[in-house]
Amino acid sequence: MDALPIMFDPVPGHACAAALAILLLSSAWRKLADREVFRATVELYDLLPAAAVGAFAGLFPLLEAAAGVVVVLRPDGPWMLLPLAVLGLSTAAILINVLRGRSNLECGCGGDSQPRLSWALVMRNGALLGGVLVAAAVDNGRPLVWVDFLSVAALTLALAGLYAALNQLLANQPESMQTGSLS
Repeated sequence: MDALPIMFDPVPGHACAAALAILLLSSAWRKLADREVFRATVELYDLLPAAAVGAFAGLFPLLEAAAGVVVVLRPDGPWMLLPLAVLGLSTAAILINVLRGRSNLECGCGGDSQPRLSWALVMRNGALLGGVLVAAAVDNGRPLVWVDFLSVAALTLALAGLYAALNQLLANQPESMQTGSLS
């Protein structure tokens, strides 16, 4: 007897793809708009040789923008490795610095209110990586109908709003919560 394929409703996958595209494209835009600040942030992370910082700071926002386009246009197969790699690289850099105890750094995500590095930021990025996997599970053969498009739009707005609210909460958390100390 053949195993039944896992079937997912396509609405959450399309909504995750759209929300991730908004996030990745806006983040790339903010980094490109203020290249020097992003370059300084990459330098402060202290993960790359000094000679590689400029090249990485110039290339990463372009890869981030490409990942944003990929999640909308090609949310299937090997193409989804790009958003996984971009978000995975960001998460690894944050994780390494949190493990080093360097929670005084801003994340470098772009925007006016940037959270400082913390375990909560690592978990937020883990949820984003999970969103990439949900977006990649979109193609199950069921076509979207008119009500699905409304659902995708509503869920996309809800996910984008949830991300913005969480980011603001992380940016405004007390210093003792960022470092994990209770004093």
